[in-house]
Amino acid sequence: MSAGIHLYIVTGASRGLGAALTRALLKPGNRVICVARSRSPELEADIAASGVPVAWHLQDLSQPSAAAGWLGSVLDAVDETPASVTLILNAGVVEPIGPITALHETTLIPHLLTNLATPMTMTGAFIEHTTRFDCARKVLAISSGAARNPVPGWSAYCAGKAALDMFIRSVNAEYASVPEPRAVRAVALAPGVVDTDMQETIRGADFAAVQRFRDLKANDQLASPEDTARRIVAYLDRPDFGKTELDDIRNY
Repeated sequence: MSAGIHLYIVTGASRGLGAALTRALLKPGNRVICVARSRSPELEADIAASGVPVAWHLQDLSQPSAAAGWLGSVLDAVDETPASVTLILNAGVVEPIGPITALHETTLIPHLLTNLATPMTMTGAFIEHTTRFDCARKVLAISSGAARNPVPGWSAYCAGKAALDMFIRSVNAEYASVPEPRAVRAVALAPGVVDTDMQETIRGADFAAVQRFRDLKANDQLASPEDTARRIVAYLDRPDFGKTELDDIRNY
């Protein structure tokens, strides 16, 4: 790695907001590590055309130990200190959707492993395996308005994202004393209602507030993944990144 390169790790990079974030990071001076369960030929074509060094990895992000081990090995292979290193925890699932009485271990546990446990173990691996770098270290967790305002029928998603918010606060509390330039700054950022496959899943589900989401799509009121990604990447570059632990991109 050349000195001065900004290194980004993006989870859930193959589609939706993750793919849009990867495209937004295809700028000179960046290096991107993408991880997802599947590949994206369209995104890989854009990556090839950009000339930006991008490594693509296939990983099941519902397996916290394996995901953390993978990230540690990837970071250990970085042979020079980057100008900054950023972990973007984007991967997530919304199902199961339905009443609390319908929650079952077979669907609830994989949900919480993907949305909460894996982000936690990956963040731990990220911090441990970047300690040797004398550079800024950032963690950006893609949160949700549902973490802060409950949606009937989304108990799993709301609870997991709310817990992720608190985990980000815990990261900042635990590493507040780490001096520059190796400081760790973490933010849980809600991206708004974005026109992704997840929204399509939501519109097809049966829960009390589903019509609101159908109306947002019908009235062209969903944010595009591309615009949201550009705003998130700009947010990462803010000199005050980390000052607000729980934030919403719609505030900017």
